Parts: sequence; structure tokens; C-alpha cells
Amino acid sequence: MIVAELAEQITELVEEGRVEDGCKLLSNLTPQDTAEVLMRLSNSVRRRVLTVLDLNRVIEVLATLPVEVVHEIAYAKGVDDISKVVAKLPVDEAADFLFKLPSRIRSEVLKLLPRDFAKTVLELMRYPPESVGGIMTTMVPVFPGDMSVGDVLSAYVEHVKAGTYEPHHYIYAVDGRGALIGYIDVRTLFTKPRTAKFSECVQPARFVVRADADREEAARIAVRYDLLEVPVVDAENRFLGIVTLDDLLDVVSSEYQEDLLKYAGIVEAIRGSYITEKPFRLALKRAPVLAYLYLMNSVTGSIVATFTSVIERVALLAAFMPMLADNSGNIGSQSSAMIIRGLVAGEIRVSIRDLLFVLRKEFLTTTFLLLVLLPISFAIGLSIPLVATRDLLYSLKIAATVATALAASSYVADVAGALLPIALAKLRTDPAIASAPLITTIGDIATVTTYFTIATLLFQAI
Repeated sequence: MIVAELAEQITELVEEGRVEDGCKLLSNLTPQDTAEVLMRLSNSVRRRVLTVLDLNRVIEVLATLPVEVVHEIAYAKGVDDISKVVAKLPVDEAADFLFKLPSRIRSEVLKLLPRDFAKTVLELMRYPPESVGGIMTTMVPVFPGDMSVGDVLSAYVEHVKAGTYEPHHYIYAVDGRGALIGYIDVRTLFTKPRTAKFSECVQPARFVVRADADREEAARIAVRYDLLEVPVVDAENRFLGIVTLDDLLDVVSSEYQEDLLKYAGIVEAIRGSYITEKPFRLALKRAPVLAYLYLMNSVTGSIVATFTSVIERVALLAAFMPMLADNSGNIGSQSSAMIIRGLVAGEIRVSIRDLLFVLRKEFLTTTFLLLVLLPISFAIGLSIPLVATRDLLYSLKIAATVATALAASSYVADVAGALLPIALAKLRTDPAIASAPLITTIGDIATVTTYFTIATLLFQAI
């Protein structure tokens, strides 16, 4: 049964007063599917379901639930129930969940948690959610480098039995002041002589990330150097924890969705779930860019208005405006998408050298594209007026106007699409804000200006 149908059935049961029967429908679902069903319920129905639902059903995804749902959990469940579930979470997930709770309830929950656990959670909550510290875990096997391998393995096994550590690939070594020395694969450590010094067995940590860095930096390092875990350090290189592969995948997915929304012209990314977001808030997030682009499009309208005389004399010119405008928008959007990808992946850096490289490459790319597009545009620009008027000279002028405007606007749109993300990155602004609608609008302005200027020159004698 699909999630949407299940949500409808639960809604019907709850409205009939059979809340417990509705909750039973969730019993065979995975935590992920259970969470999705909850998010598809209306606020009133979801609150009634949460009063009965065992939170252990969604414990695996508790930290990823939208703020709205977390608040409903806070008011539907008692502080005791919430604290018992939070205590079972990994510390990084507990910090994420508590961060979303109302401050009063958060304080009460923290008081009921085991002291050491609460202290660790509070340390993680010092970091913003978008930072590396906000997603790192501190439940990591780390030992002084001057210990023997035998002692490290004995301590490691004891901690594993006690459930101190989450599953990890490496054991980390630190010096007397807590600075990171290096790491070693768990399986490899078991092959080392038991009397060997631990610090002599580890390999240096070549790639680390600061706790106050943006979480994208950790994902970028992991992808670039094919890492399963990224060590996290403070300003003095003291080891704080790691960012695990599953958290890195969450970061990549989240940042991709955020950049996709920005590229579509939504300034503020939708946090959490689209399902639970209210229409009014969605409108608020979309309206600023739409209003801005509407004002920018008035520039296009003003340009067209100045060429009214040539349009009146050569009405067929209007037939080619949509084709030319779409083409410049498409080229600019493709160009900006490629550059944004290069910036995010670290392939393109914000430097004069890379800027010149991009301009040269995009100029050549557009030239090769025009070798395909120009014959097509000339043929269309010739055939339509020729069929309509049977005037070859008149048709050739229109075809030349269309082809020339296509070439000029393509170069402008491609350069704008390439330069805008780099300029934004230089200003330390998210290059994804160089949205497709903005690039399209710039292309439209270039298109109509070029198109009607050339048309005026060619048809001024008419």
C-alpha cells in the first residue's frame, strides 16, 4: 500500500475516533515510511496519532523530522517519554532533535538525561546545524598515542561491549594535549604486535576539517579524497570527533536539494518537508525572486516598446521572439549549471586564471553550438516569411536578423551564465542564487536588444 493511501485510511479512522486502530496500520512500516505517513497527515490528525504512537517506531528518523512535527511531538508526549527516547539516540542525532524542540521543553529533557550524555549533547549543540560541528559525532574510538597496541585493543573491545562507540572504520590516536596524530583501520590494528607503540602504527591524518567550517567542506573533502570518515578538529588541531559517511550523504543530499531550489529561483530553501510546509510560507519564499524578475522583465518590455515602429512595419519579426528568448535562456541556464557544479566540486576556483579559462572554454563551446543552431535558425527564419509573403529578399533579411540575433544573444547569455556564479562565489554568496530565471531574464534583455537593433538597420528603408 502506498504512503498516500495509508495516510488517507489513518485519517478516516482517526476522524471516526479509532486512533489506536489508525496507529496499528503503522506497525509493519519502516521508520522512514512511518515518518512520511505522519508528515502527510493534517496537523490535527497527526497530533492525535502522536499521543498514542510509540516514539520508538520512528527513533531512527527522529532527528530528521521537520521542526513542525518535532514541536507536535513535544506537546503530544510527556517530557519523560521524550527523554527516554532521546537517551537511546546517538549523541549527534540527539543534539539535532533537541535543537528543534521548544527551549522550555528542551531544558526539561536535558535535566532528565544521564549527566555525561547531556554534557556531550550540549557541547555539540554549541555548533550551528549548518556547521561541521553540528553533524559530527563524538562517540569515537580515540586513545593516547603512547599506549601499547595491546592496551588499545583491550580498551577498544571493552568499550564496544559497553556500547560506547557507534560503528566506525578507524581508531584514532592523539598526543598529550589531545591533538590528532593519526588513525588506523580497526582490522589492521589487530595484525600489529601487541607491544608496539600505538602512535607508531597509525597513519597521519592528511585531511581534517575544522568544527566551525561549513558542513559542505566536510562533504567536499570526503568526495574529493574518497574518505569514509572525516576527522574534525578545533583551531589548535585538537581532535573533537568525526563526520561519518551516512552524515556526509545526508549533507550532499540536503545541499543538492537546497541548491536546486535556489537555482529554480526560491531564495530561502525549504527546510524539512514540502508536505508539511504551509502554502503561505511557500509563497513567501517564492515571491521575492518572482517580484524581482517581474520588475526586470519590465526592462525587456521597455526595450520592445522603443522598437514599435519597426514591429509595425515588419510584423513577422514578433513570430521569432519566443524562439530566440528561449534559446538564450536555455544556453545561459546550461552554462550556469555547469559552472555551479564545477564550483561545488572544487574543479573551478575563484581566480583570474580559472575565470579566463572558463571564458575561453565557454566562448568555444558556444561557437560550436552555433555551428548547429545557426543553420537551423536561418532555415526557419527564411521559410516562415517566404511561405507567408513569397518575397525572397524580405525573407532573407528576416533570416539574417534572426540568425545574427541568435548568435549575439547566445554569446551574451553563455557569458552571463558562466560569470554570475563565479562573481557570487567571489562575494562569498551561494553561487546557486544565480538562478535559471535570472539568467533567462538577462538573456531576454540581450536578445530583444540585439534582435530589434539589427532589424531596424536592415528594414529601415521599408
